[in-house]
Amino acid sequence: MIANLCEFLFCCFAITSNIKIIESAGNQIAPLRLYTHTTGPSYVQTIKNLKTFNNHPVSITYEDVALLTAGYLETFLDYQLKLKSREKLEKKAKDITCSFSLIAKSKLFFLKDLFVKLENGEPFINVEETIKRLKEEAGLILQLLVWGNLETGKRLWSYYLKIIAISQYEGNKRFIQENPFEDQQLQTGFSVFIEKCIADDYLPKNTIEFDLVLKKPEIYEKMFCDLRKSRWGKDVLRGQFLVTTDFLYLKSFWDDANEILFRHIVGVNVDWSNVKQRHELETAITREFVENRTWIKNPYGRLDHQHMVIKIISARFYCFFSVVLHIYEKQFSRLREEMMIDTRDRINNVIKDALILMSYKDDFLLNIISEFKFGIINEINDIKDILASVWKKANEILNDLNGVSANKIDWLSFNVNEGQLSNTDLIIRILNDFYDYLNELTVLPFKYKVFLHFIDVVT
Repeated sequence: MIANLCEFLFCCFAITSNIKIIESAGNQIAPLRLYTHTTGPSYVQTIKNLKTFNNHPVSITYEDVALLTAGYLETFLDYQLKLKSREKLEKKAKDITCSFSLIAKSKLFFLKDLFVKLENGEPFINVEETIKRLKEEAGLILQLLVWGNLETGKRLWSYYLKIIAISQYEGNKRFIQENPFEDQQLQTGFSVFIEKCIADDYLPKNTIEFDLVLKKPEIYEKMFCDLRKSRWGKDVLRGQFLVTTDFLYLKSFWDDANEILFRHIVGVNVDWSNVKQRHELETAITREFVENRTWIKNPYGRLDHQHMVIKIISARFYCFFSVVLHIYEKQFSRLREEMMIDTRDRINNVIKDALILMSYKDDFLLNIISEFKFGIINEINDIKDILASVWKKANEILNDLNGVSANKIDWLSFNVNEGQLSNTDLIIRILNDFYDYLNELTVLPFKYKVFLHFIDVVT
């Protein structure tokens, strides 16, 4: 399955050369240890083998594939080589995106004319298969970029969502007041991106969309033939990358029946009252935006609610970490060493899962896990420093959510009594609750990180 083939695994290593130590939360990490993600072999091979319009395509070697798919690195040199290989992967992804943008720009003219024909009475069934194919192609490219934590960009999502709108033409036509493919913002977005691709030598000089796509149809055909036939592509198509507008515009969170946003966290008191009120107001606006199909004309006309939900989920992450670190600090000197080592491993594992869920883009979280797992933490003050840093981060996000300009309010407090510190039962229960919460976010209509890519958090 795609999750097994392409999910990102963590790779840990020690830097043994003379690298400047990092200070975080008052603690020095020496030797410095870092995390990087490892990509499934079928995914790397798929990107490696895709043909593009580039006359000088990026070359990913077998050595690059070995490094990118390696689960463990021995030395700092290996790490440096892996970073270079990752850079090649990102360049090849940009290469693919440039070629697909060229294809999409040419298809926009076709889609604009097709919409006029539909308005003039041509039966949708005549073009249904064409629309289905274009939707699948755009979905495959988006999926390819999302799974690699590679930049997607609003223009690709807008293009895809407008195709979704036309694929549901009969239900949407009474809401569409103008041709959705005469969107100047979308047209300009592709044009500017293509110009940048030409300047960066990803596309031939003096490229004209129609000419290159028409003159080299074999490139276009082979790109998607190879995508569909690849082991990675087959898994994607089998799972169907069906991005629903209901998900992207937060229907899963409108009623929050499962309390994903405001459920009680054991061991912590959090004042969510003001945030709940703001969320209800934002929900009403977003619901209207979706039900009136405003997104068809302007897919990015409503993002305030999405950014708010991201902040709520991030705040919950740091509330979980705060109470876990609070208990760990209280137990640090009173429980047996082997019990604390086991607890520390459990904490590291859940932070790793959270970092994966957030597509490796939370630098603060990356610093915390590097420090907590690999730093020299011999004294209780080291733990207190890390806890203070995480607690401050949680309060900063909560202050932002509550509209407080000066971060002087503590929105969370701990409610752990001494009797609960005599063993690890409580901390394990909270960690299990956190695992369950992360799992809930991964089994939404599709992965939470897809949502992050859509609102351009992952760049």
